[in-house]
Amino acid sequence: MLLTVPGASPAFAADGVPVPLYSLADMEVDGSNRQVFLSSPAGADGRVVVTDYDGGSSTWLSGLPGAGGLALSPDSRTLYVAARDIDTIVAYDTATLTETARYFVGEGTAPWSLAFAGGKLWFGYGVTGDLGSVDVSGAEPVIELGLDASLDWGAELVASPADPDVLVAGTGNPNVNTLTVYDVGGGSPEVTARRVFSGTEMNGLRDLAVTPDGRSVVVAALISPGYQAFRLDDLSDRGTPAASPSPLAVAVAPDGTVAGGTSNNSVGVPDLSFYAPGAPAPLTTVELGGDTERLVDEGLAWAPDGSRVFAVTQQTGVMGLRFHARQVATTVQTTLALEAPPTSRRYRELTVTGTLAPAAGFAPGTTVAVKRYDAAAPEGTSLGTVTVSADGTFTVTDTPRRVGQARYGVTYAGDPWHTAASAEVTVEITRR
Repeated sequence: MLLTVPGASPAFAADGVPVPLYSLADMEVDGSNRQVFLSSPAGADGRVVVTDYDGGSSTWLSGLPGAGGLALSPDSRTLYVAARDIDTIVAYDTATLTETARYFVGEGTAPWSLAFAGGKLWFGYGVTGDLGSVDVSGAEPVIELGLDASLDWGAELVASPADPDVLVAGTGNPNVNTLTVYDVGGGSPEVTARRVFSGTEMNGLRDLAVTPDGRSVVVAALISPGYQAFRLDDLSDRGTPAASPSPLAVAVAPDGTVAGGTSNNSVGVPDLSFYAPGAPAPLTTVELGGDTERLVDEGLAWAPDGSRVFAVTQQTGVMGLRFHARQVATTVQTTLALEAPPTSRRYRELTVTGTLAPAAGFAPGTTVAVKRYDAAAPEGTSLGTVTVSADGTFTVTDTPRRVGQARYGVTYAGDPWHTAASAEVTVEITRR
């Protein structure tokens, strides 16, 4: 199903596919074998469900008490599962789904989140929170604990797609939300940036993802202005937050498209929204299953080739979760419209106003290029660029000096999410 364009009503997707899980801890997508892994702690019955890209065929890996964080090796050949209740990280061959190794990381460690970076497997663990690592490159695993006690017990770890030596941790305990960036290339985690957020800036962090260019981390938190992006080098704010009520899941596609999900199950508020990088308004939205179905925490992931997005939902009053796979089309057909006075005197400033539509989905700083064509310069004279406002409008001013027709041409070059557009308007320039 293709997503809707701005201005249209949210599309109601067909019902998702039931999966044998009652809660979701983590989701990982294996592009090599076109399969999706979904973990659920569920006490002694902790498991990882494995489904294909359409959710039409599934099995599960059992015997994983407290199954939590998931991580794929860089070559996608190995899946790692944090089995919290047995203090162990379990490895599986992704092609055969057979267990290949178990790494006991210490009595009472209770490992939870996982990420592969710097040639090691990193894990958040402990009742109070800490950071550990497992070096699986040698004949025997090397386990290190106590690497950063500032983390809380539920810290989430993500690696950078652009730099294998960058690791990011996010904590979401009430009123103690932090982001930390590490350089792990030297074997030990070196903090390169850390930010502690006030309760009004961000509270209840639920999900985070690093953008494909490795420059930003995007987060979803229940109490926040919306989906927020921060520079990875110093964790300063990057642009205006993308407004959305109670965001609880976020994922970034290979082309930078941000998918965000909310906890709201109202028909009037879409479950999923898709944004161009840095844009405060969505390109398009989609509803999953109507007003009785809602996305679950961390319930979003993209296929590595960007061909589709995967979502996990829960229906009100229904046991079990549902898995959705959606092909996405986020290219918006863009139009330009211009208005100008029919006549204007030479040496007098005239104004051309324009609208780039639809306004939704443009990043701050979007510009259009302007040229004036007249008898003296039939090939056109560049008037530079002007910035488009958040509502899609812009203004061009010029002081023509030649009597006769002046034709103003405005061009929007387009980007991966918006088609190019152009428009012209003619003004008769008079002597008086």
